[in-house]
Amino acid sequence: MKPIPASLAALLLTTAFLHGDLVIVQKVEGAGQTGEQTIKIQGDKSRTDHLAQSVSVITDGATGDSVTLTHAQKSYLKVPAAQAKAMIEQVQKMRANAEPPKLQPTGKHEKIGEYECDVFTANLGFVNITYWFARTYPNYQGILAQWAKAQSSGISATSNGVMPGPKDFPGMPLKTEMDLGGKKITYIIISAKEEAVDPAIFKIPSGYKEVSEPDLDLRKVK
Repeated sequence: MKPIPASLAALLLTTAFLHGDLVIVQKVEGAGQTGEQTIKIQGDKSRTDHLAQSVSVITDGATGDSVTLTHAQKSYLKVPAAQAKAMIEQVQKMRANAEPPKLQPTGKHEKIGEYECDVFTANLGFVNITYWFARTYPNYQGILAQWAKAQSSGISATSNGVMPGPKDFPGMPLKTEMDLGGKKITYIIISAKEEAVDPAIFKIPSGYKEVSEPDLDLRKVK
C-alpha cells in the first residue's frame, strides 16, 4: 500500500464528523489548532467555527460543496464537491488492496470528564487514530444514528472504507487523537446536544470576497 499524505487527515476527519441537528463544542490541540471549535448542524448543512484561527467552514452534506470563511480578510474559498471527492477517491485508490481499517480494543479504560471510556485504536496507514468511547453518554445512539445517516450521501460517503465510521462506534467518541508521523492532533468533545440553529449562519456574509481555489491533486502534495 502506498503511503498517503498526512495533510489529508483533517479532510477525512471533517467528512467523518458530519452529524445532524446538533451543536457540538470541542477542544482542539496540536498542529497550530489549539482552541475551541463549535460545530452547528441543521439538516444536511454544518458549520464549524475555529475560534482561535477566526475561520469558519460551511459544508452542504447533500451536495458535498464546502466554503471556508476567513474572517480577518473577509474572504471565502469555495471547494466544489467534485474537487474534494476526487481527492478522497485518490485516497481510496491508494488503499485499493488494503483491508478497511477496523477499530481495535486496547483493553484500556480512561475517564474523559465525568464519563468512563473504552480506548480503541485504528491504523489508516498514513495516520494512527485513538478513540475514547463513552457508552453512558446521553443519547449517544441517536447522535450516532444521525451521524451515520449523514455519511450515507454526498461527499461524506467517500470516506467509507478509508476510516471507521459511526456505525462502528461502540459509544460516543469523546476524545479522538490523530498521530501523523509523531505529530498529534487531539479533539475532545466538551458538549453535544440538540439546539435550535439559525439557518442564516450557513450563508456567506455580505462583503466577503471570493479567493482562488486550491490545487487538490494528491500527486502534487508533498
